[in-house]
Amino acid sequence: MDELEDIMMLNTGYRARGFAVPVTPCGFSANGPGRVTAAEWIRTAFHDMATGNVYLGTGGLDASIAFELTNGGGDNIGPAFPSTLTAQAPFLSSRSSMSDIIAMGMYTAVRSCGGPIIPVKTGRVDATEAGPPGVPLPQNSLYTFQNQFLRTGFDSTQMIQVVACGHTLGGVHAANFPQIVPPGSAPNDVKVFDSTTKFDEKVASEYVAGKSTDPLTVGPSQTVGRASDLRVFSSDGNATITQMADPAFFASTCQVLLQKMIDVVPDGVTLTDPITAYDVKPVAPQLTLQGGGTEIQFSGEIRVRTTSRPASQISSVQLLYKDRTGGNNCGTCKISATQKGTAAGFDDSFAFYAFSSKLPAQSSISTFNVIVTLASGATELYDNNGSGFPMQDNIMLQTPQSCVTGGKALTVTAAVRSPASSANLVLSLKVPRDGIITPELQSQTVAMTQKSTVGPYNILTGTYTLDSSQVQTTKFDVVLGSDSTQADTFKSTGDLGTTCTPLDSTGSSTSVSSSSSSSAASSSSTPSSTGTTMSTVRTSSTATTSSTSASTPTVSGYSYQGCYTDSTSARVLTGKSTSSNTMSYKSCSTYCTGYTYWAVEYGSQCYCGNIFSNPTSPAPAATDCNMKCSGDSTQVCGAGNRMNLFKSLAQGATNATVAGWNYAGCFTDSTSARVLNGKYNYDAALTIEKCAGLCKGYKIFGAEYASQCYCGNSYANPTTQVAEGDCGYTCGGNSGQLCGAGNRLSVYKASA
Repeated sequence: MDELEDIMMLNTGYRARGFAVPVTPCGFSANGPGRVTAAEWIRTAFHDMATGNVYLGTGGLDASIAFELTNGGGDNIGPAFPSTLTAQAPFLSSRSSMSDIIAMGMYTAVRSCGGPIIPVKTGRVDATEAGPPGVPLPQNSLYTFQNQFLRTGFDSTQMIQVVACGHTLGGVHAANFPQIVPPGSAPNDVKVFDSTTKFDEKVASEYVAGKSTDPLTVGPSQTVGRASDLRVFSSDGNATITQMADPAFFASTCQVLLQKMIDVVPDGVTLTDPITAYDVKPVAPQLTLQGGGTEIQFSGEIRVRTTSRPASQISSVQLLYKDRTGGNNCGTCKISATQKGTAAGFDDSFAFYAFSSKLPAQSSISTFNVIVTLASGATELYDNNGSGFPMQDNIMLQTPQSCVTGGKALTVTAAVRSPASSANLVLSLKVPRDGIITPELQSQTVAMTQKSTVGPYNILTGTYTLDSSQVQTTKFDVVLGSDSTQADTFKSTGDLGTTCTPLDSTGSSTSVSSSSSSSAASSSSTPSSTGTTMSTVRTSSTATTSSTSASTPTVSGYSYQGCYTDSTSARVLTGKSTSSNTMSYKSCSTYCTGYTYWAVEYGSQCYCGNIFSNPTSPAPAATDCNMKCSGDSTQVCGAGNRMNLFKSLAQGATNATVAGWNYAGCFTDSTSARVLNGKYNYDAALTIEKCAGLCKGYKIFGAEYASQCYCGNSYANPTTQVAEGDCGYTCGGNSGQLCGAGNRLSVYKASA
């Protein structure tokens, strides 16, 4: 559940997973005008579930829709379904099934659009073939509809309610249903279900009031026998749909029924309790053998939930640990952590605290608790329900000695405590499937071989040749023999460097891997006093020297920063990205026009951003960036998790001066409780002047997330002024202006 909890909770800021990006803001779609990605995610979850049979215990939400999109899609008409799976498939892993990801998409889409929290349970199992036909279609009779819904566990009243909940967003496209929406009859050839672009009751209230624009209740659908919403809504004399016209009733009913919908699963599948945010959660804790086998580096981060009290009220975070026998043979047995960054989801906020400490190999560690000390002097103890957070040192991944060379040759090194001398490398590989959008997860076990002995540890190595598509996406474990309880698990090949650093006879490494150096630097660097979402590039004399090559790349208008680390699970530049077989410095810099930073990676990838959304540091060596650009073999375009980073020489963006308005500062916002709740708009080419024009007549306006504009006469929900650095996104229509950030508003107030 930990992986899915991260995906669900970390939308913006430090270590953001970015799952909600395609549906933020609610009316947005990267696929062009007329498309609403949030509506498409909701529809995909429904279509996947709709072939289930609760009486036979088959189907339901099982990702079988991935196999049902061939030959025109069958019941799944249009590009919404392949687009949804394409956006969600990168989050598939051994700890997050595709069906769980589709269920998560329901929560994310509804919440992004201001709807209720849909509880998400986990544990779904993905199907291996298509389900039977049977998705409700507009031409179906009422009797057919009622039986189709009853087959999935919904009675006739719930059928009406589910249809209303599902049709509060989006509309009908002429390209998919020309009999319902004749081409050219509506803007962008899309007829929307109601008058708003948010999750609300309007589809019901406008129908009851006789003002419906729903193309499945009015218009050509009536004359061609496809007015399916009209048939459904009126099936009980409009009694249920009238109830759904009440905003509170609509929200509470949709919350219950949409959860029921995503909980339809085959027999034999047991779902967990719903995901909730952890108050305290260890992040990437890692043990690494050092010092000739006499020392073990213990590093990682502690994530603290700050929803109920801000990070400013936290004085310190410490780890109190036990030695490897469960005793106190460890001195003070305390490790201090330093604030590293902050993050937020739809309803929760978090602060991250990094730590790094060297422990004696003989006494080592077995468990730890977390102590949070508040500014008031009060302390909070988090002990994992009395068991402590477990650590084991019987087998440890040696990240500095592990790497991917030549673009695909994987070497994984582990330290195994004597007398044990056998271990396995267990890979979770994503294997492409012909005609199927989502890959198949295949497990591959490789026996590791002993190479040397360092102190009380045997050093073992396992090798495997990856497909080029798997270099960035493979997860792996190192397991002690056949004992799965003794393992260092869920590691990513994308986080490994391109050079394996030798572990000499003293157990020391001549340099430090990207993962280890990142952890070490996290504890020693000084975080921003405001805990902003922007990360600082960590430098040292050694790293800076190594990232400067004799032939420094030159691009007009940009300064070359060096070869830097990146991570597939926490991208450094998250403004926008692309991949091309003709990648070059020119094509990437042109694509990223208007952004402060751009970077090329893995030969064919280009990333843009105005801030560092996640930690980065100079690579251990400039030669870590060693892959030729796919469009210009004379240029180097990074490598696996290595990027050639460039920064614009143009003057940095500033807060604009607009006649009639005064800049008030950078303020917090929330997708679930908007600070400004008057008029709003999404504009990919937003400028401060455009936002001011939209909000003429209002007293306050705010620009957010580079492309969102909100108006109001007062703050409708609580907000806090934060550091100016938090509002680091440049406006989509003017890179010289600042337009907030994720959950951050650049606020302007009307002149007196």
